[in-house]
Order: sequence, then structure tokens, then C-alpha cells
Amino acid sequence: MSTHHVSPVANSTSYTLSEAIQEAPASDNQTTTQNQYTCCPWTFCLYTDPEGRECLELINCSTVPDHFKDKHGIANLARGVELVCVWQGCGCRVIRHNYIRHIREHHLRHARGVAHANQPVVHLGG
Repeated sequence: MSTHHVSPVANSTSYTLSEAIQEAPASDNQTTTQNQYTCCPWTFCLYTDPEGRECLELINCSTVPDHFKDKHGIANLARGVELVCVWQGCGCRVIRHNYIRHIREHHLRHARGVAHANQPVVHLGG
């Protein structure tokens, strides 16, 4: 299982995503960050709950922060808390501060500063 974190010290406490139940603090540059993701393609959320069911709600890079806060309880955890990503087949340990980046870069294939890599997407409205 890989570990992804930028912090020099990882929190020794590990949580699954289903255990993360508080609201994430809003960032001062949230509007700017959201704007760079407004034209991103839609795809299905493959977050897997403890019973093995996938979410399958449509998400894109712009909706990821609110989706994971509202639907999966990724919120109000300290920056250094380590989470286990339960996206289908992942299992990476990710520091909470980098969790949304992990979803965007590894699962939605949107590297920072560049457009999306080729991926299956869902086209809405025709």
C-alpha cells in the first residue's frame, strides 16, 4: 500500500474515509482554485463504502471538495491526519491536507497546472 504525503511528519493515527466526519476548513484561495476546474470532465465517484458499494455519483474536479465533504464526511480534520483512500482499488494512505489533490490527480487524472490525461468521462446533456 503506498503512502502519499508532503508533510515531513505523518500523523501516526490512521483513519478510513468513513471515519472522517467533520467539515474541512475553507481555503482563502478556494474561488481561484475552483475556477481552474470548471471545465473538467464528469466521471463517476468510485469511493467505496465499508459494505463495498461504490458511490457512483457524477463528480468532476470542481465538485470534489463539496462532494467528499457532504457525501463522504471528509471534513474538519487536522491537516496532518492520515486517511486511507477507499476509491476503488486504491488503498493509499493520504494526509488529509492532500486528499482532494490525491483524488484530482490520481483518480480524476488532472495534474496540477495541466489539463486532464485521457480518461473515460461522462458527457452530460447530449
